[in-house]
Amino acid sequence: MSRRRYVAALAVAIGTTIAGTGCAIPSGTTDPYATYHSEEWSDLPAARVPAPIPPSGDSAEGDVPGTGGWTPAATTSGPLPTDLAERVTAARASAAARGADVAVSLLDRTTGDRVVADGDVLVETASVAKIFIADAVFHETTAPSDPDLELIARMLERSDDDAATALWSEHGGSALVDDVVARYGLHATAAPWDGNWWNTTTTPDDLVDYYAGLLGGAGGLTDDAATAIVSRLRAGTPTAADGYDQWFGIPDALDFEVGDVAFKQGWMCCVSGRWVHLSTAVVGPDSRYVLVVVSHETVTYESPTRETTVEDLAAGSDDAGWDSVLPDTSLDPAVDDVSAAHARETLTDVVRIMFPEGRIG
Repeated sequence: MSRRRYVAALAVAIGTTIAGTGCAIPSGTTDPYATYHSEEWSDLPAARVPAPIPPSGDSAEGDVPGTGGWTPAATTSGPLPTDLAERVTAARASAAARGADVAVSLLDRTTGDRVVADGDVLVETASVAKIFIADAVFHETTAPSDPDLELIARMLERSDDDAATALWSEHGGSALVDDVVARYGLHATAAPWDGNWWNTTTTPDDLVDYYAGLLGGAGGLTDDAATAIVSRLRAGTPTAADGYDQWFGIPDALDFEVGDVAFKQGWMCCVSGRWVHLSTAVVGPDSRYVLVVVSHETVTYESPTRETTVEDLAAGSDDAGWDSVLPDTSLDPAVDDVSAAHARETLTDVVRIMFPEGRIG
């Protein structure tokens, strides 16, 4: 367990699983990180405005230039491990044994090296679409209103779905995704078929290209706007607005110092009878690495004597005493669903196998 994970576990109760639209439909709960209630996006405290982000190259005394004041890692990052391709293969095999298909895309922005495994597989973004929403809002106006900045902070840090829906509705809906696709030249990302932001589709490679473009200025955002988005991702909380544990995958497995992982997670169930989890992040000093790990995992419940899979459930099996119903996060938050916990741990294990020392380079 990483230092960050240990501290988080002391401070935050194990969360509920996702509701409704993908990642963080509020269920009337709050958490210790909240200074506002998450139930209603329309009930925002006017006084809570995100702290100003220092302009690039104009950091305060003691800050690291170009980081917006974020804490740098204790050690510098290096090139990708020479045996990383073999590690990725081993990690995916381990996930397959747990019922999951995993795709990986990784970019070293310093060397340009990439390691990819099924990077072109299509995946539902769930809450990862929220970075597209934030990007489009910042591109629309260089100075978003204080209420919009509040919504962006909630949406990126705590994966608050109500905040995302408010911005989505106010700023153009599916056109927001079309705008991001055009500005960043994404090849496989598409607006949602039904107009719901969580059903935006993308690929691991497109997400890596998006993050690299955000950091490199390819999408036309100002330095301040790009820094504002990344800073909010760096401030991501261990639990989402609905209590879901969003520390799985990259933030749990990579033991960097606080401030060196800017992450956005996504999760939803069920898509073709499977849990979908995405762990996406910019990692390391100077945001050197961009890593995206995606899993589609068969819903599985373990009992002392056997495992009940989605096929069993569909056939009406009730060998372990469970109702023969798959998790449906559009109707129920699936609180304490063990299949969700299993899928989160699968993704965390994948990253740990790839980077057993808790760092990329």
